[in-house]
Amino acid sequence: MIQITRLSLALIALAAAFPQQREVNPGNPTTLEDFQAGDQNREALQRATDLVEATKAAPGDWVADVGSGAGYYSMRLSKMVGLKGKVFAEEISTSMLEKLDLRVTLFHLANVELIHGDDDNPKLPPASLAAVLVVNSYHHFEKYQAMCEQILQSLKPGGRLVIADYSLPKYRQKTRADQLKIHEIDPEVVRAELTRVGFRVLTCEDPFVKRMPDAAFSYGPKEADLYLMVAVRPQ
Repeated sequence: MIQITRLSLALIALAAAFPQQREVNPGNPTTLEDFQAGDQNREALQRATDLVEATKAAPGDWVADVGSGAGYYSMRLSKMVGLKGKVFAEEISTSMLEKLDLRVTLFHLANVELIHGDDDNPKLPPASLAAVLVVNSYHHFEKYQAMCEQILQSLKPGGRLVIADYSLPKYRQKTRADQLKIHEIDPEVVRAELTRVGFRVLTCEDPFVKRMPDAAFSYGPKEADLYLMVAVRPQ
């Protein structure tokens, strides 16, 4: 028969009173705290408020976050358009869609609709959107012409496409394929691709965020600068 000493009982009682804290895991979020920990550096590392304001999204608008990942910018857009608006959060990755769905649930984002897109079609409603946001995802567009054409058709005339992506000038002479291998893309390549399908590029702030080689972040290549490009569907 196992003997339980007074000390053992005291230790059991102490453990019950002070349960072991779960370590926060922003890299694989499953709780509200995980998401909040992963979100906390976005302002410093990506100028998140200035970035979403470039969409000029207003209450009641329909907008999209293409390549939304775990949904940080979908959440920011959700607040901008309000309950009378709608955010289409698009992803092609099933694992990311699961994280995105969890964020929608935990943060009660009632105006966010998930879309499982294809690599050549984000499956957005035609001629309905005031803005489309693409953050750190354009360089993943292997079928970029089809994607750009589909995004153009999803926008209302005058609707805005806002692209934030990474690039350093020293790599811009590489081929498009080689730039994609290091998760970068030259903004002039993007400008040409958008113009070719019918967009009008308004501005390109390059760099939008200047990065340092030892920056501790997980939203892009460690040495690359972030640029911000704004284009519109012509009236």
